[in-house]
Amino acid sequence: MVNEVIEGYRRSYDALLPKINADIEKYRKGNFKIKVVDKDGNPVVATVRAEQKKHLFDFGTSALMLGNMGDKEREYRNAVSNLFNFITTTFCWSVMETEPGKFRFEEGSEEIYRRPPSDRVLNFAKENGIKAKGQPLFCGRWCPDWVPKDLDELKRLWINYVKEVAKRYDGEYSMFDVVNESYACSWKNMEWLPIPYSELLKWMLETAGEIFSSACVMERNEGSHVNFGEFAERYYEENKKLLAEGVRLDSIGFQFHFFNGESCMEQLVSSSGISNLDNIYATYHKMSTLGVPLYISEITIPSVYEGMSLAEGEELQAELLESLYRLWFSIPNMRGIIYWNIKDGDAWKNEGDCRGCLIDEYMRKKKSYYALEHLIKREWNTCITSATDNEGILEFSGFYGDYDVNVVIDSKEEKAVSCSFDKEGSVLTVTVN
Repeated sequence: MVNEVIEGYRRSYDALLPKINADIEKYRKGNFKIKVVDKDGNPVVATVRAEQKKHLFDFGTSALMLGNMGDKEREYRNAVSNLFNFITTTFCWSVMETEPGKFRFEEGSEEIYRRPPSDRVLNFAKENGIKAKGQPLFCGRWCPDWVPKDLDELKRLWINYVKEVAKRYDGEYSMFDVVNESYACSWKNMEWLPIPYSELLKWMLETAGEIFSSACVMERNEGSHVNFGEFAERYYEENKKLLAEGVRLDSIGFQFHFFNGESCMEQLVSSSGISNLDNIYATYHKMSTLGVPLYISEITIPSVYEGMSLAEGEELQAELLESLYRLWFSIPNMRGIIYWNIKDGDAWKNEGDCRGCLIDEYMRKKKSYYALEHLIKREWNTCITSATDNEGILEFSGFYGDYDVNVVIDSKEEKAVSCSFDKEGSVLTVTVN
């Protein structure tokens, strides 16, 4: 069954690939210009090397094990910072405000497994020049036990919590999930609510949007089923309605978790045996029409499949990830892709059973890690060395992001500068002596 499914998937992917490649060129790259002049503004013929150091696009992973890796801590941190420019951590209310007014923000706070203090994650991000995201400000299963089953009290206490988070981290963390998994587990233990979940969701988005400044992105994040079928349509219509009503919705998140090989295979094909890849692709394009940035917010692709050896399963995981990352990277409004657990042996319950990580339990990088490394660090990374023309200009096409630029004249390095090519037509003028 697995072989039949993957062959159908490959056929669909091969059919989409020309469009995917064309859209990566269209949406992820720009035409840039570097102009070299002397101190009087006259053009200078020189050799220019432009090397991309960081993507504008967010390639991320969770940092839930930060500080909990024992003698593997350095390897873990290096594996994260080497590949990713974006990390996320939990702000689940029940583990960040364990008692009324008792917050776990600072380093030295009570240790909770897979729930690091938020200062620790932010400091790691700053040390490595990467961005940080918080997940989520509300999720029903993480509503504290000490919150009364009273809507007015829930709202009052949640506002207090969100204000504390904003006071400390607005603009420091680049984005937050305001509400997580409202279709799935978010409303577990919330059956007592006297209003539909959609009303509370809207209120929370509006309230957090008023508390946080525009320096911090406010996202709605949902479970994996919103990538497919009727839930995808429902998600689109709800988000369209929220935006039409003026609700602050800065970003829309799609989880993509499969915690066993069987569910992964089931979702890759429809009931008629046709690949679902076309439907997934259409879902993101339709959501892009709302004009709001999109994120693939949490990803798990298994390494364990019935009838396959572990080595074969890891090959398949790498293949699926590479093809899916290409698809996601090509979507017009997509702004980031976040792989969830990076190391086997540390994931939560069935998240771990499927061995859906990029590194095994011995810190050996799997083929999936190397597949992503090839895409992010090589194929989707621009490095060019060329001479300027007689006007002192070098024009080139490159991926959006931060660059180091070196100017060499007569075999001698004259100037080294850093810059951002973050939009079509970006121009850098370099003045040399």
